[in-house]
This record gives sequence, structure tokens and C-alpha cells, in this order.
Amino acid sequence: MKEHEIGRYVHILSRQIKRNIDEVVAGYNVTSVQCAIVEYVYKKSQEGYIFARDIEAEFNLRKSTIAEVLSLMEKNGLIKRENVSKDARLKKIVLTQKAMEIRKNVSKAIEDVEAKMREGLTDEELEEFIRLISKISNNL
Repeated sequence: MKEHEIGRYVHILSRQIKRNIDEVVAGYNVTSVQCAIVEYVYKKSQEGYIFARDIEAEFNLRKSTIAEVLSLMEKNGLIKRENVSKDARLKKIVLTQKAMEIRKNVSKAIEDVEAKMREGLTDEELEEFIRLISKISNNL
């Protein structure tokens, strides 16, 4: 294997996943990243408040990138940023009804994309893939 092939294969896989999910969400006027954020906020908000810094950490994106994405999501009526009673400087991220409807409609399709990626993989192969991709990520 050549020195640069890992990055090339990861890039190709990433683009394929993004393309598949973008096809699923295209009719809702949202991006795959916005859908991933909606799903993350939906799941994590059941455990407590979600803040921009949580999204930054989860998606390994820069603060400025998250600020842009969240601003656009707010402008498009997907999220609201609300003050936290204990600290007015903090703004929790709250999903709107519009985001909940989109989530309901696209989550099954996104699960189908996930299932498609897992086709033909044993549990052991999947665990090994996750272990290796995590190790590579930690190296960076």
C-alpha cells in the first residue's frame, strides 16, 4: 500500500457517504451536516442541554464553522438558541418543530444508508474497522 492511500480511501468513502445522505435530504432543503446536527441534538438533549461547544467537539469542527452552520440553521427555522437560566452567557440549542418533522422523515432513510454500508460486514470486521479508523484519527 502506498503512503497516501489511507487518506485517499477515507476521502472517497466520506464523499460517497455524504453524496448518499445528501440525496436523501435534498427535498427538505437541508444538508447532510445539518441533519447530523439535528440528530445529535435530538439524542443528546434527552440527557441535558446542548451547546455549540458540544457540537464542535462531536463533529470535530472549528468554532467558526459551527457558528456559521448554526446561524444558517437558525435562519432556516431548524433551531433556536435560548438562554440558560443559570448563566445568561450560555445559549442552549433547541430543535424547532420543523427540525423534528425533518428528522422524523429522513431518519429512516439515513438508517438505510447505514445498513447499506454494513452490508457484507461481520460484527468483527465492523469492530475492527471502527478500531482502526479511531486509531488513525487519534494519530492525527
